[in-house]
Amino acid sequence: MSEAARKATPMQLVFMTYAVVCSGAYGLEEMVSASGPGMAMLTLVALPILWGAPLALACAELASLHPVEGGYYRWARLAFGELVGFLAGWLVWLALFATNAAFAVQFANNLRYFVSLDGPSHFLVAAGLVWATTYLNHRGIVLVGKAAVVMTVLIFVPFVGLTVAGILHLRFNPLVPFVPPGRAALGAFLGGLAFGIWLYSGWEKLTVNAEEVEDPRRSFPLALAWAVPFVAASYVVPTLAALGALGDWKDWGEAHFTDAAASVGGPLLGAAMAAGGLVSNACLLLVTILGQARLPMVMAEDSLFPGFFTTTHPRFGTPGASLVVGGVVLTALCGLRLSSLVSLFSLVQVLAYMLKRDSESRCRAPGCCSCSLRASRSRA
Repeated sequence: MSEAARKATPMQLVFMTYAVVCSGAYGLEEMVSASGPGMAMLTLVALPILWGAPLALACAELASLHPVEGGYYRWARLAFGELVGFLAGWLVWLALFATNAAFAVQFANNLRYFVSLDGPSHFLVAAGLVWATTYLNHRGIVLVGKAAVVMTVLIFVPFVGLTVAGILHLRFNPLVPFVPPGRAALGAFLGGLAFGIWLYSGWEKLTVNAEEVEDPRRSFPLALAWAVPFVAASYVVPTLAALGALGDWKDWGEAHFTDAAASVGGPLLGAAMAAGGLVSNACLLLVTILGQARLPMVMAEDSLFPGFFTTTHPRFGTPGASLVVGGVVLTALCGLRLSSLVSLFSLVQVLAYMLKRDSESRCRAPGCCSCSLRASRSRA
């Protein structure tokens, strides 16, 4: 396979960026009952401005300045040296395991709409998805990009149906109560903050694959500019519509969008939403594994990870050893609850993002350029 045939197009990157961050509003349901509908909506509106957009802008600028394989790891290493670069790469790698396992667990949660799953079967379904998406990643970024386009379109359909049906059946104020009765505003905010951070994180994940994208200097800013507003709208609009139609904020828990869709649109829309949840989590896991697998490969090239991680497939150029190791770790994590995985992700990801933000300021300093980055790589 030629080098050009292995590169994703700008359009595929737009869809993959949306998919790697959001892929629909699935997963935010527990935030509504934990924070209260008003506080949850305020958090969903504020975080893209205070958290998501600044991080996306930082990633867009750095990807434009330094479009190299390794992305945020290379940026942190260039700005602060090998130790901080290693810590940034290691922290994000750990965070990716937590969030990817969460996607697999959510997939099994949504499948319960169609079949009954006990503990062992729930684990086997989640682990099966891990290895199916790992195999597709083995075939390369182009196949993943094509799949992301198709899967994202399928995800939109049930949410559009829920939004329209919810608007037609508006009966309640979707922002009332602002916080759960008897709970302080700060406690309510903190109750949903981990979910909010998780929902608006992931902008940097595909920068690790910069050399596998056509014209990355242009493609990454374009993809991130489109993704931020679409992600925010994907969370806010259907949530408002469902709350306005049903007013059942206390009942919001795992996979509640499926129940909401069935209540306002009937069994067919409920089944479509459940199926969309399966597609959403499969798409999230499929695209996020791209970055998870490339990061150890790039760090191994710099002698910061074991050398066997540099092993690639002769035809597809994909990091086979890294994909297998990642699949084994994700399989083990599939036995944890979603809330535990989200909390672990948020803790580790905040630490990693602090390094990325500092990397942006240093990488914009005079004398810091792509040629110095290449020199840094050659010395490794």
